[in-house]
Amino acid sequence: MTLDAFRKTSREVIAKRLKLIDVRQKSGTPSEIIEAMYIKDSWKYVFSLFKNKRLFAEYSDYKIDEPTNYIFNHFVEINRSYLLSYTKRIWLAPGTYNLNIGLVVKSGSGLGTTKFDLKYYDSNGNAIVQTFYPPSNINEILPKRQFCFLKIGEFSVNDPTPAAGERQDKQHSKLQRLELTMEEIGLYLKSGFRIFFIDISQPSMLFNDYDLLFYSCQETNYKYFINLPLKNFYKALNHVQNGGSENDGKISYGTGDPEDIADQYDNEFPENIASDNISHEENLMEYANFFFHNTYNRRYYKFNTVYQRRQFVNRFGDFELDDREGDPRKRRCSYDRKDIKWRIPIIGEL
Repeated sequence: MTLDAFRKTSREVIAKRLKLIDVRQKSGTPSEIIEAMYIKDSWKYVFSLFKNKRLFAEYSDYKIDEPTNYIFNHFVEINRSYLLSYTKRIWLAPGTYNLNIGLVVKSGSGLGTTKFDLKYYDSNGNAIVQTFYPPSNINEILPKRQFCFLKIGEFSVNDPTPAAGERQDKQHSKLQRLELTMEEIGLYLKSGFRIFFIDISQPSMLFNDYDLLFYSCQETNYKYFINLPLKNFYKALNHVQNGGSENDGKISYGTGDPEDIADQYDNEFPENIASDNISHEENLMEYANFFFHNTYNRRYYKFNTVYQRRQFVNRFGDFELDDREGDPRKRRCSYDRKDIKWRIPIIGEL
């Protein structure tokens, strides 16, 4: 529904052409669900939500020193910490993915000694581990006091091939269960940065064809980068897929009930958006219009090579001229003029 903020007309054209109806019931057969309005007329977006993962900050996932560090509702603040550990169990379809992180560096130190591990098991019960490290000079590369979407690495997931007698929680006929770990591997103090989310997404034009290291926006307030309906969706999806508990190996895949964690969803919109005088659906659309249409953010792209940067500028225009002039209504760079593609996972388009 919130996607109507930028594609209502095109969605309604598709829905009218296919004679779709708005189904209000909470359950149905797969064929009924796939034929419903907001599903079939938005299939590219729906599929991308399930194919990709965006892991927003959750208190139960992080271990950090206290009290100088804290976990807010929507981000993790790191100030003078030697302990940083994050663990999350997720389910992914076979394929190739980018591992990214969304963060803000204030006066950051210690990011270069962080390790990312992705682990799953093959049909023989052997662990397959893929490890990634940010660039050692990442503290010098990333701009300060700006939101940065940084590519950590690229990894692959094999087809699930359950062995005889394999526990159901470890394997699924079409999905692999992975354990993502982020941890400190050095003795260096970590300080001065804020983590919004870890992003797992399909290879994209910007990051893979043009070898982008990161892109940044000058804002740092979480409300511009944390999509609350998207956060609630992934919270519910992870709960369902992990059987209601990430740590209980006896619980089968897909048996979690999203209603069990209804009190954990983020339904409080920013104060300048929410109103008690309108319905929840109207508040939701007010929020969607704010989130998808605040286009004043100046964007900057950092490529791994000068050649790739030149290729990008030749095709789309010089983003640095846009940054200097500071008027988003007169952008020379034609790439993603409406600032939509980084706000929500979209298959093959970032």
